[in-house]
Amino acid sequence: MPENAFHSQQYDLAVDTISNADLEELIGWMRAYPRLTMADVTKEFEAAWAGWLGVKYAVMCNSGSSANLLMYAALESSRTVSSKSILVPATGWATTLMPAVQLGWQPTMCESDIRTFGMDPQRLEELVKRERPEAIILVHVLGVPCDMTSILELQKKYGFQILEDCCASHGARHQGRLVGTFGAMSSFSFYYGHHMSTVEGGIVCTNDEQLYFHLLMARSHGWLKDLPPQEAARYMELHKVDAFRAPFTFVIPGYNLRPTDINAKLGLIQLRKLDDTIRRRIANHKQYQQLLQGLVDFAPGLPGDTISSISFCAVARSTAERRAFVTALDQHKIDTRIFTAGNLGRHPFWSDRYGAFSAPVADRLHACGFFLPNNQSLEPADITAICKVIREVRAV
Repeated sequence: MPENAFHSQQYDLAVDTISNADLEELIGWMRAYPRLTMADVTKEFEAAWAGWLGVKYAVMCNSGSSANLLMYAALESSRTVSSKSILVPATGWATTLMPAVQLGWQPTMCESDIRTFGMDPQRLEELVKRERPEAIILVHVLGVPCDMTSILELQKKYGFQILEDCCASHGARHQGRLVGTFGAMSSFSFYYGHHMSTVEGGIVCTNDEQLYFHLLMARSHGWLKDLPPQEAARYMELHKVDAFRAPFTFVIPGYNLRPTDINAKLGLIQLRKLDDTIRRRIANHKQYQQLLQGLVDFAPGLPGDTISSISFCAVARSTAERRAFVTALDQHKIDTRIFTAGNLGRHPFWSDRYGAFSAPVADRLHACGFFLPNNQSLEPADITAICKVIREVRAV
């Protein structure tokens, strides 16, 4: 465990990935009085992250939630989609869906897959036939990869764009391929407690050059200033803008979602140990699956996939049993919480607008799901001790 880690319980759900050594390195860099706002270090981190993931382009921003917002904005401003009809998952995180509400899209919610807790491919095809969406946004829930083989087959058949929310899924793989490399764009979060941290931070990844340009503009006010010179020149000619005015010409509706070079420097430091952190989390998750088989339900994932989670999601047989588990975990100072946000279709931001969403798997996760800690500080003996508490509750 990092020696300065926040630690409130015997076993916390999340511990800081930023160590004292990381902070000392950051402080040493800052003593040289570098530029702290977004500049060359951000570009350096973006290139390093793109290389790690194996994509052409990466655009860092101030959070994973902002990364999701940027994906919607870039699809819209690039005119990659026109109808703004999108299918969204019932389980995941609220800010995966909220840009659809905020930007006036037409979202339809999809039931969860019992194998992965991500989008159910069978239900997805039914909705695609009915709604004819131009896009879907999926979440690899807590590092469990969606059934991307089936979803890609549906994309080939029906022709929609795929956005991947990988904010809690660094290093997860579907059939050997890293999540975040399947869709038109993907998002990752670098928040506290995730696989790596830049304090606050996120990133959007793509292999599409035009989407990349639109991400750069949308991140910074919608202006030309951050575009490569050749692309900026194209817009200058198109809109008859001279060189003096060009940097402050606003082409698309944009935001200020920029990170700082401080965040990016932390990202470069953290990236060096990301693979080790991922290996620890993968091993922890496998041990949970082995020890909890038959005691609670969980997403097994697909054969051949690699689960790289930030928490292990267990599912009790009933809400009452979940209450018993939570009580016992609390007594043993083991941190826990509800499963992500449960069924997002039951939250007021959704139900007030579209009516409550109900489906068997999403509703069961809402009523019975809870988290168990999985972070890089935990060793096999710790996982065994946590699972022992679950076993004792079931034995009563």
